[in-house]
Amino acid sequence: MFITQYLKDKIEKINKNLSFIQTTLPLGLSLIIFVSYFGCKKIEDLQEEEKEKNNSSVIIKPAEGMDLYGLITDSKGKPVSDVVVSDGYSCVTTNSEGVYQMKKHAEADIVYYSTPTNFEINVANSSISAATFWKTLMGSEKRYDFTLTELDRPETDFTLVCIGDPQTTSAAQVTRFRAETMTDIQDFVDNHDKPCYGLVLGDITGDHLELNSSMRLTLGTTKMPYFVTIGNHDHNKSVLNNDLEAGKVFQSVFGPLNYSFNRGNVHFVCLDNVIYDGQSDYTAGFTDEQIEWLKQDLSFVSKDKMVIVYYHIPLRHTNSYKNREKMLGLLKDFKSNQLMAGHTHYHENFMITHPISTFEHIHAAACGAWWHSTLNTDGTPNGYAVYEISDTKFTNWFYKSTNYPKDFQIRLHRGNTSFGGDYGYFSFNKPSTTIVANIWNADPEWKIEAYEDGQYITDLTVQPTMVDAFSVGYHVGVLNRNLSSYGGSGSGKSKHIFLHSLKNPDATTIKIKATDRFGNEYVQSELISDLKTAANY
Repeated sequence: MFITQYLKDKIEKINKNLSFIQTTLPLGLSLIIFVSYFGCKKIEDLQEEEKEKNNSSVIIKPAEGMDLYGLITDSKGKPVSDVVVSDGYSCVTTNSEGVYQMKKHAEADIVYYSTPTNFEINVANSSISAATFWKTLMGSEKRYDFTLTELDRPETDFTLVCIGDPQTTSAAQVTRFRAETMTDIQDFVDNHDKPCYGLVLGDITGDHLELNSSMRLTLGTTKMPYFVTIGNHDHNKSVLNNDLEAGKVFQSVFGPLNYSFNRGNVHFVCLDNVIYDGQSDYTAGFTDEQIEWLKQDLSFVSKDKMVIVYYHIPLRHTNSYKNREKMLGLLKDFKSNQLMAGHTHYHENFMITHPISTFEHIHAAACGAWWHSTLNTDGTPNGYAVYEISDTKFTNWFYKSTNYPKDFQIRLHRGNTSFGGDYGYFSFNKPSTTIVANIWNADPEWKIEAYEDGQYITDLTVQPTMVDAFSVGYHVGVLNRNLSSYGGSGSGKSKHIFLHSLKNPDATTIKIKATDRFGNEYVQSELISDLKTAANY
């Protein structure tokens, strides 16, 4: 393979750095740095750097006062116009010559672009599928160029994979996340016939920022380009009373905290909605600067597009949520919109009605109840959500439980079954003739039917929030976890439990059938009476 002198110089520099690492650092740390370094620096990365170095031969004469500028070209060196570029505070577009320029904000330390719909999502390299669309500002350097690769064909049909809260706190949990969640996602992506893109909805780690690099590598083990948003546990707890600084460690690994990109006829926006003011203190909301940035970003988006906004902490109807109304109000004129959140460790499809009418999809955690089991606090299995998109509509969405087939959407129990251990027992406090159905992805348009001995009996309606005795029985009764934090009270209760009183108490076969809003049918007849599947797959 032909390698230019530029690449040779880069490779020689890497070799010198590696030699230093091997001779001056302990073996374990050397391996970590080696993996992290080569996870970000491969031949294709160096070739990309060379392209951008070649672009520097194009002279840019910025207007007076413009101190951040650059050139965006395609893989053939042709300029790309109308690309939105930002420093995190303001947004501009490239002109017909592919040039952008702006007055850099005093606090800005990064520059990035919003990937246009007809170009590929750039990723770190062939081994790490982390979306890579930014550059860190360096000293007095004012020019930053980017190269885009045009898609072979438009992607108006694609699939979104949303991952809530991996929240790893140790190398062992990173390994488990890789072996369980990412292996499951890899299998899904490999067997799916549409382009897939991932959104990781915050709390990548659980206050262990030293795991950021290994999580970036682990999340990138599929061929699916993925994007991330910052969560409360991703902030630097050693930084007090400075929300901006508390996000810098995360940004150094994963990129900007507020950004956008485009796929097909959908505009995606990521927002950091954790306003961090202390070691463990934070509020949810959007700063005035974020609202201004969002207003500018959306000004370049056609109103006939779908807009998907994703962030960490759910909006719901929280009155104390700073600038909630302003953020939602900016979405009202677009053809359609959807919201994506994590944070809760339970699953809910919440309908927001004011100031716009839209779904907020609150995602169960990939780690479930903090890696203590196979469950979230509300009984939802550890897993992730899948959304199939065509044009500006969701044509399908479902929850994929880790290590279970796609059609596993319901868990059944008898109402008097008791679950627990040395630290207590819990039940649904219903008679044995009541069937409890936890249907975690249900929304108001689902049709839930009960059958006895093959005969249709009745439709079921969702109950008010209930304690999922299966989940609480294991987390509290067996593991002695805190009742209020593990679904025994408060918001961690289940919001998707359905009850059926048997017409025939002696029925030999009982079936609950769920039909979702897209016509997919899910059936369950097995009654769970022990905690085996709560502890292990």
